[in-house]
Amino acid sequence: MEKIIRNVRINAGGIIFNRTRQCLAYADDVVILGRTEGYIKRTLEEMAEITQQIGLQMNNTTTKYMINRQDGNKVKEIELMGKRYEKVESFKYLGAVMTSLNEIETEIKSKIAVGNKCYYALGPIIKRRSISQSIKIRLYKTIIRSALTYGAETWMLTSKTEKC
Repeated sequence: MEKIIRNVRINAGGIIFNRTRQCLAYADDVVILGRTEGYIKRTLEEMAEITQQIGLQMNNTTTKYMINRQDGNKVKEIELMGKRYEKVESFKYLGAVMTSLNEIETEIKSKIAVGNKCYYALGPIIKRRSISQSIKIRLYKTIIRSALTYGAETWMLTSKTEKC
């Protein structure tokens, strides 16, 4: 996978704000970011070509794309070499929810839901009288609070998002 990503000519110069397309990769999960549908399509074409050269192929049923635009892009699918790739409005990558409108509220609500799941899963243990309060506090700090705040340092909070 690393060889494929290195061979796709994603503009390496400059900073993240002035690049036309980018690629994030972790194990076999790859995220292609592009400013327009054309940049995403060109990157997909290059990746498909390189994967075929080394004897691999991209799975069009699990490969999806998202365009971050405020104008509500109407394109539903990209077709490439006879295969269709579905457009999504949001996806989860490494535990973080990304949306096409860059809404941090969705991510915050997702983390609150994860924190609630942890709390209710530990409910019987936390309510047990035979367990000391120091153990219960340690469980809260190590499990519930860490699950709730995972990735929070990247959130850009506004007065609206602080009310979530």
